[in-house]
Amino acid sequence: MQQRARQAGRSIPVHGRTAQMKNRHRIAFLLLACGALLACVPVVYSLQQARKQALQEKYAMLDDLTLRMEGQVRSIRDLLALLRQEMESSGDTPCSAGGIARLQRFGLRSQAVKSSLYLSGGKVECSSGGAWLSNLLQGAPSIVEPDGTAIYTQVQVPGVAENRYVVVENNGYALLIYPDGLIAPFARPDVALGLFNTRTHRFAARAGKLQDRWAGPFENGQHYERFLDEDSDSLVVRRVVLPGGTAAVAATPRASIDTRMAQFARWFIPLGITAGLVIFAIAYGLTRHRFSARAELLHALRKSQLFLLYQPIFELPTNTCIGAEALLRWRHEDGAVVSPDRFIPVAEDSGLIQLVTRRVMELVCKDLTPFLRRNPDFHLSINLSPQDLQSPDTVGQIEQMIRTIGPGAGKFVIEATERGLLEQESTLAVVNAIRALGVEVAIDDFGTGYSSLAYLTTYPFDILKIDKSFTCTACTDSVTSQVALHIIELANTLGMRTLVEGIETPEQAELFRSKGVNYGQGYLFGQPMTAAELVNFVPLHSTPDQHRGEP
Repeated sequence: MQQRARQAGRSIPVHGRTAQMKNRHRIAFLLLACGALLACVPVVYSLQQARKQALQEKYAMLDDLTLRMEGQVRSIRDLLALLRQEMESSGDTPCSAGGIARLQRFGLRSQAVKSSLYLSGGKVECSSGGAWLSNLLQGAPSIVEPDGTAIYTQVQVPGVAENRYVVVENNGYALLIYPDGLIAPFARPDVALGLFNTRTHRFAARAGKLQDRWAGPFENGQHYERFLDEDSDSLVVRRVVLPGGTAAVAATPRASIDTRMAQFARWFIPLGITAGLVIFAIAYGLTRHRFSARAELLHALRKSQLFLLYQPIFELPTNTCIGAEALLRWRHEDGAVVSPDRFIPVAEDSGLIQLVTRRVMELVCKDLTPFLRRNPDFHLSINLSPQDLQSPDTVGQIEQMIRTIGPGAGKFVIEATERGLLEQESTLAVVNAIRALGVEVAIDDFGTGYSSLAYLTTYPFDILKIDKSFTCTACTDSVTSQVALHIIELANTLGMRTLVEGIETPEQAELFRSKGVNYGQGYLFGQPMTAAELVNFVPLHSTPDQHRGEP
């Protein structure tokens, strides 16, 4: 009886259990509804952001195309300036045998150039293409730049009536460009491209459907515009290439964004939540990895785990060691040696690169102070990052390193990559300040990144380093086998010394020696070595007192 009473005391009436289940179902429904709403929020937001991103990407694509057209125009102008400079400094008359030979060499320097010419009175006197160009039909120039450079865009070549070529001319020297050669390399079916005269507001070259009003004046004297043209429903980017002369325009229909959005929505909605979780997990993992890598690098700096190796640099004409390049390495706590390709990007992304650079200079002082004092003519190269080249503090670090080493501090060379030259104003000031200390500056890996002839004329470089990717093909039948030789010729024209990296065979060394290259670096001469090994290596591969300096 008591047992039944206890059981009855714990029991729940049927109507109570039914109400409890209803409450649970109601709560579950509310949770599911809230979950569904919360799931829709990121989907809707992501779709809105996707549309915004699609718009930004379209503008970025148009920006890139106008910049590439600008680069093409400037590249052709730079090449024309070099042609004129070399022809005028050579002493050869333009149409002499030597002059024509120079024209022929310049005709091979750009894929867009069909021939190099010399004009007199509007007629072709001679060219790298032979006599068949003597009756070239130029007509009136479409654009005349403030410096006198004329661009002809409706040029007819005898016997090729279906094509119109481009001629860029200054002071008689000219380059014949393939049909629409200034814009054709960048043409796309969904984009209209054009170059126009900012004074006459007429198109000089065009591809695709362009509105004449897009060649109109820029508002408030601006040099760049991006806008939505409502009448044509097109996204438009305009950019002045050369003030007072040429501007570039690129446009694409806005409908292309709607098409992309429709495709995106069809796939994103069913996968939105899952994709969001995956992206979050990846971002979380990457964030942890990044902070972990930054913490490890800070630990390495504190524990002096970074060290330097030194790869010898040889003077090719004398085959003697005249210097070395300092190469940073990281010996991890587990004994493994980490290459800079793995930790330098971490240092740059996490704001530690200048601490790393300071550590490099401290290691140079620690490793080589007695040696450099005994050998003041020894060249030592140190690499700087893009952030270093934009920071005035870098100059003070270099000056401190020189003071620490003391009398006969050696001949330092600072190496800068092309990526570090993009911020021209700040970088140029730092480069000039470095050279004011008596330190030379070399441009490293020229031709592998953001190559531009403008860098070579803007910055006061002393040495041009040719990347090993060009070295390994120089003695082969590869299509890039002539690139290194053209870069050498370019450096010689600009009065710069040259250093070729990655020399591994005597044949490569002899080839570059015969081309007038000043310095070589690679396994043929010596692998990266410790400071102690370098101190023993140098006397064995140099003449007595070679690095002692003047008495």
